[in-house]
Formats: sequence, C-alpha cells, structure tokens
Amino acid sequence: MRRLLIDTHVLLWALTDPGRLPSTLRESLIDRRVELFVSAATAWEIATKHRLGRLPAAEPIVLAYEEHLMHLDAHELPVSSRHALAAGVLAWDHRDPFDRMLAAQSILESMPLATADTAFRGLAGVRTIW
Repeated sequence: MRRLLIDTHVLLWALTDPGRLPSTLRESLIDRRVELFVSAATAWEIATKHRLGRLPAAEPIVLAYEEHLMHLDAHELPVSSRHALAAGVLAWDHRDPFDRMLAAQSILESMPLATADTAFRGLAGVRTIW
C-alpha cells in the first residue's frame, strides 16, 4: 500500500473545492490502495489561521475536524518529539513552523508530500506530489 502525507491546503481543497486539485491527486485521494495521512500540525495550522482571520471559512472544518478526516479515510499523523527535533534542526531556510514539521515528517516517515507549495521542491529527502 502506498502512503501519502497531505499538505494543509490539499486537505482544505479536498474538503471544500476538489476541482482545485489535479485529477491525478484527486484519484489518489479516493484510491483505497493509497493510505492518506494528515499531520496533527495541520489541525494546529488550520485552527491558528482561522483564529487569526486568515481562514474565516474554516470554522466548519475546525468544529468537525475528525469527521472530515474520516470522510477522506485519512489517518492523523501525530507529532512526536522525533518529528519536532528534526523540524527544528532541518537545514532549510524556510521559517514556517508548519511547513518545517511537514517536511520533517515526510522525511522521517518516508512519505511523499502532496503539495503545490514550491518551497518544498528541491529539499533533500522530501518527495513532492502534485
């Protein structure tokens, strides 16, 4: 079984506007041979951005987050101290803590990252899918 880590915007678009995703990625999201993972950091990011007013429409997702993951048949990937330490020492100039965590988890868990964010491209150990 293939495993795939989903970036925050991919989760949001999959739930609210799947047409924004490439058809190959949409197919992967419904393919039961692909095991989907969403970082616990994604929940933190969505809730934080919603609180700050940067994701005003995310309230239904925040209020029923686990149900949305179940709808996608996605597993939550907990943030461990191993992930946190790797994110903290990652040799990457990118400062966004959520992206740093996703990169560390992608590397440590040997999972490709579904993302349109070009900041991840070329980062050693992170394979992106879009």
